[in-house]
Amino acid sequence: MNTKDGVNVELREQMIYEKVELIVDSFINSSKLTKMEFLKKVFDSAFELIPEAEKGSYFELVGNHYVPLFSRGYDIEVLKKLKFRKEESFNDYKCSDISSIEAYEICVEKRIDDNFDSETIDVFKTLGTYEDFKSIYAPIQVDNFNIGIICLDNFTDSNYSDISKKILKFYAQMISNFYSMIISKEREAQTNNEVVMALVSAIEVNDAYTEGHGKRVREYSIKIAEKMNLSELEIHDIGTAALLHDVGKIGIPSEILNKPGKLSDSEYGIIKQHPAYTKKILEKISRFSNIVEYAYCHHEYYNGRGYPQGLKGDEIPLGSQIIILADVFDAMTSDRSYRKALSVDEAIAIIKKGEGKLYNPEIAEIAIKVFLEIEK
Repeated sequence: MNTKDGVNVELREQMIYEKVELIVDSFINSSKLTKMEFLKKVFDSAFELIPEAEKGSYFELVGNHYVPLFSRGYDIEVLKKLKFRKEESFNDYKCSDISSIEAYEICVEKRIDDNFDSETIDVFKTLGTYEDFKSIYAPIQVDNFNIGIICLDNFTDSNYSDISKKILKFYAQMISNFYSMIISKEREAQTNNEVVMALVSAIEVNDAYTEGHGKRVREYSIKIAEKMNLSELEIHDIGTAALLHDVGKIGIPSEILNKPGKLSDSEYGIIKQHPAYTKKILEKISRFSNIVEYAYCHHEYYNGRGYPQGLKGDEIPLGSQIIILADVFDAMTSDRSYRKALSVDEAIAIIKKGEGKLYNPEIAEIAIKVFLEIEK
């Protein structure tokens, strides 16, 4: 092998290494991106790695049609006029094999007019994709179904290299996996939501007072959490825990829950078991670890005299410190079997007396601002 050939091999290996490095970089922290951010990042990086590409587009199946989400080199508003039905796929493209993902190359010398209506032909001509261009493309697949396509075009005589095809295939596989991950999470979230609503219904059947109580506590807790500028995920978990904070009361006899008079010490002892029952029920649900702790600790007092663990101060999960305020406020401002509802002002006055003792004083002040905005 002469020196020239050796240099060429080294340059080729270096080029491949740099491309692989760029691919890896493009997917770092991808789990933290929204779907649109992830797709845009992948689409843009494809042009850095595939030098033959001059223009391109990314289509996603929305309803019964493939519609463009991104483009480079094309007017997106003109591109949106192209709508392909899912059963048509892309007439000039061969993406029928849904058992695997491959990258394909096609040379369009001239569109077959009979395959399209006159409006679509006009759009092709406006875009410059009616004739004389080459395209490399790959389908995006989930559950053996084509849900999208990524296309990169060039208008020279350059053919796409095998490396470029492999890179696009890899990107299409990664995008497909990303969609699968999203769908899996959505399905799990839907299942969990159905379980949550079933549990809420079960609570309300067993305890007349709790009907609507969990929903109001969730509403108040979310508003407090929002005023504290907590993250979207924290707010979601706190809201779910607030909705289900009393689910353990399913295990408490209804005659105790609905007793019109004062509870005896033994009856109160039974009532105090409901956080443990709540934890036992909720820890069976996947991805509920934070929610379980928030609900389990919603009777812990800031001074350490609450239950079930006697936690103190910041030992108490932040979500629980929020939920307890929402819980006591709704309890005080709702009719109970043994007393009429207190006014908002009366409830707030009682909460203020508990600041620094029963409740985190900083969170209590924020909660009070929320309660003053509420009309009971």
